[in-house]
Amino acid sequence: MSSVLVFGGTFDPVHNGHIAIATQARVAAGADAVWFVPASLAPLRDPPVATPEQRLDLLLAATRGEPAVEVLDVAIRLGGISYTAETMEALHREHPAVEMAVLIGADVARTIGSWHRAEELLAAERFVVVNRTGPPPLDASELAALGYAPPRTTLLTVTSPDISASEVRRRCAAGESLDGLVPAAVAAMIAAQRLYRLGDDGA
Repeated sequence: MSSVLVFGGTFDPVHNGHIAIATQARVAAGADAVWFVPASLAPLRDPPVATPEQRLDLLLAATRGEPAVEVLDVAIRLGGISYTAETMEALHREHPAVEMAVLIGADVARTIGSWHRAEELLAAERFVVVNRTGPPPLDASELAALGYAPPRTTLLTVTSPDISASEVRRRCAAGESLDGLVPAAVAAMIAAQRLYRLGDDGA
C-alpha cells in the first residue's frame, strides 16, 4: 500500500512556502507522495481572488518536475464549500488502496475545533502536523488537548520561507517583484494572466 500526504488549501496563489512544507514533510514522514488538493471555496477564509481553475493551473505549474508531488482536482470537482471531511471521503472512494494522512500547519491545526465534522475527521483520519517557520510551534500535549489522537498524529518541524499568499497578492497588486516568493513558472503565469492586479479579475 502506498502512502500519501493530502495537502489541502486555497493556494491563492501557491508559493515557495507551500512547496517547502510539502517536500520536507513527505521525506520526514516517509510518505511516497504529496497530493495538493486546492479547495473550491474554503469555509474559514474569504473567497479566493483567483478562480478554482486558475489556482489549479498555478499549482500544476508550480509542481511540474517536482518528484512525488501530484495535484488533484477532487475538491474543485465536488464544488461548493470544500470541507476536509468530504474531500477525504471522496479521495478514499477514488483511491481505496492508498494510505492517506492530512497534512496541515500548526496554525491551521489549532483551528480544528471550528471545522465541519471535526470529531468525525479526528476519529477517522491520520494527521501530519507541521511546525513551520513563523507561527508559534505546537507540541504533543497541545495537539492531544485539541483532540488529535497520538497514535494517528505525527508532529514534524520543517524550515520554510515565512511567506503568505496575502503578501504575494499585495505585491502583485502593487506591481512589485515576486522573486523568491513563488516558483518562476507561477510568477510567469501570474504576470501573463494579470492575476491579483488591482482592477483585474476582481482583485
